[in-house]
Amino acid sequence: MEIRRLIMILLVVLIASCKEEHSDFPEITNLVVEPMLVEEFTDTVTISFDYYDYNGDLGHLDPNVTSLSVKDSRLQFEDLYHVQPLAPIDANVPIKGRLSVKLNNLFILGNDSVERLQFEVMIRDRDGHWSELVESDTITVYRP
Repeated sequence: MEIRRLIMILLVVLIASCKEEHSDFPEITNLVVEPMLVEEFTDTVTISFDYYDYNGDLGHLDPNVTSLSVKDSRLQFEDLYHVQPLAPIDANVPIKGRLSVKLNNLFILGNDSVERLQFEVMIRDRDGHWSELVESDTITVYRP
């Protein structure tokens, strides 16, 4: 009788451990910045990344609400961007996809003819949960 009880306990533990885990926090992966060599005031930089959100609550209807943070590592503060809803507002479904943002007119801050930087990117859902910060590879801005 004791073995049967032990097997039942093990089955309950096994079933409970197989339960799919999810996070209330959005996720960012596969961050890409193109091009990696940028002529100041001329080239447009595109930052792209894959997102996943278990609750599907990324983006806002109100254009005054920002939920995408992009920080130039040379600067103290980030730039914030509006993201349209990526799923119907009350859907509460897992969503995934790819987002891109274009940055115009990067420039050199100092007197050198070349500067290197990275972008730090995060996204926030409607519940206020920020993804983990994801950092880009180093890009180079040059002055011709």
